Amino acid sequence: MGSTDEINSGVPITKSKYVSFTEDIPNLKILPSNDQVRELQTILRDKNTSRSDFKFFADRLIRLVIEESLNQLPFSKMDIVTPTGATYHGLKYERGNCGVSVIRSGEAMEQGLRDCCRSIRIGKILIESDADTHEARIVYARFPEDIAQRKQ
Repeated sequence: MGSTDEINSGVPITKSKYVSFTEDIPNLKILPSNDQVRELQTILRDKNTSRSDFKFFADRLIRLVIEESLNQLPFSKMDIVTPTGATYHGLKYERGNCGVSVIRSGEAMEQGLRDCCRSIRIGKILIESDADTHEARIVYARFPEDIAQRKQ
């Protein structure tokens, strides 16, 4: 990563602002910038990008975000036997993971999550800002029935 990076707005931020931003929200993970991400961002921001290209490249960027997010989930060790009879020391996701889609903004990412995790349960939440106080309030929420028993 260079001395500056960009967050979705396209506004350059210095490394010190980047660090401060992530310190304010300790659970926030930012997709590392690399040439592939920068190319996708360039295509998505280009006013000459066609609608079909925009959708294709947005889906690619979403997939990268989903893949990086999956790296944050808990795994457990698992040994398996390969077709050649060798033991492979691997990993598997721990049970209990689920996704929550923010209605009107996060729904575009649902298919990418389903492409990576076929049987994952997905909940929905709609959050709006109060016109007077600008505080967030939950308007609608529907989660998997067993969400309270799932791991945090």
